Amino acid sequence: MVLKGGENMEKSKLEMDFLDALNKRLRISIDEPLESLVQSQIEDAMDSIISHNIFLSNGMDLVSREGARIIKTTVNEMEF
Repeated sequence: MVLKGGENMEKSKLEMDFLDALNKRLRISIDEPLESLVQSQIEDAMDSIISHNIFLSNGMDLVSREGARIIKTTVNEMEF
């Protein structure tokens, strides 16, 4: 096993969780969000998604924010 060029690649993902009218969770993920994002911007985006009925969950409107997180991972490519 050899690391491919010894390269580490960092990835990030924004996950936003919503609840629908049946209290079921819907998760929306966005790859490589801006590094400069702050909590208030994420909250505003989530509120906009809810108020404009942009997405449905099981045919139901989204009614509230449940949570959000930014996940950062390091990927080590391997060559066999």
